[in-house]
Amino acid sequence: MLPYVTPGLPGLGGVLRLAPEDFVVVEVPSYEPSGEGEHLYLEVTKTDLTTPAMAGALAQALDVPLSEIGYGGLKDRRAVTTQRVSVPASAEVTRLGDLPFQIRVLGRHSNKLRRGHLAGNQFRIRVRQAHPEWRKRAQAILEALRRSGLANFYGPQRFGIEGRNARIGENGVRSGKLFGPMWRRWLMVSAFQSDLFNRYLATRLADGLFDRVLEGDVCGRLPRGGVFLAEDPAAEQPRVDRFEISPMGPLFGHKLMPTKGAAALREQALLDEANLKLEDFRKVKATGTRRRIRLNPGDMTIEEVEGDPVFCFELPSGSYATVLLREFMKCEPGQEEAEEADEAD
Repeated sequence: MLPYVTPGLPGLGGVLRLAPEDFVVVEVPSYEPSGEGEHLYLEVTKTDLTTPAMAGALAQALDVPLSEIGYGGLKDRRAVTTQRVSVPASAEVTRLGDLPFQIRVLGRHSNKLRRGHLAGNQFRIRVRQAHPEWRKRAQAILEALRRSGLANFYGPQRFGIEGRNARIGENGVRSGKLFGPMWRRWLMVSAFQSDLFNRYLATRLADGLFDRVLEGDVCGRLPRGGVFLAEDPAAEQPRVDRFEISPMGPLFGHKLMPTKGAAALREQALLDEANLKLEDFRKVKATGTRRRIRLNPGDMTIEEVEGDPVFCFELPSGSYATVLLREFMKCEPGQEEAEEADEAD
């Protein structure tokens, strides 16, 4: 189980997704369609349906190969989600009639949407059966997170049932052998990279270094933007305190941007503990990347609907609403077979 940033504060308990309408997600795009190009962008709103199932229905209705349907990220099944999808501009969208989701045509663009082509997601999530004192408890946790920040862990849905995907990915990295289509091999390796990232972040949190800049840390602007090496921790720490930047943890790969000094020692210790080298990831063509370890939940608001708390917030691409909610609920919100869009290599 992942550690909490606010372990000393009692949670709300409660349950999620008793109805799809309890979990509303709206994708935040990275860019708008230009009006010209070989791809047509659509806005799709679906209920209780996975993104792959939606893409399959679109492909069948338009009579185009599934590979021609593009999207920026996966969205949860048991939810009401709005996201952008690209289809060939030559497709006859007038044929899109009797489908189990709503469609709005946005316009043409020069490129197909691909994984990661989104800025983030906006959430409106209702927690039912919360503790009678949820108002007081939620406010205390929110104030604490506004000071400390949110630990940007990967959620359990990232790793498959009982962590199976991460274990398959680990075996693949060690042996260099993975089977199945390319997308499945990528998913397995990515799950293992994410598991190692969570271990790194959990250790840093336990050591009181979650909101500290270390000598040689790679840092990134928040919520997204430029990445740089922190050579003077004292000079960069005020920017971390103001949530302008965050230290970044490793998604290991053979071309991972290197850290230095104390930060490099921590990453090497994790590799040594796992009996791995960066070159091991070359076997599965995982180049590696970095992920911010700390986010700012400051813009979150908490509303009340029929006596239940409703959490409204935005997270950058690759971050998990369930990770934020577990800080409030102090229990595992549960897994879905789909996930918010992710950015692992």
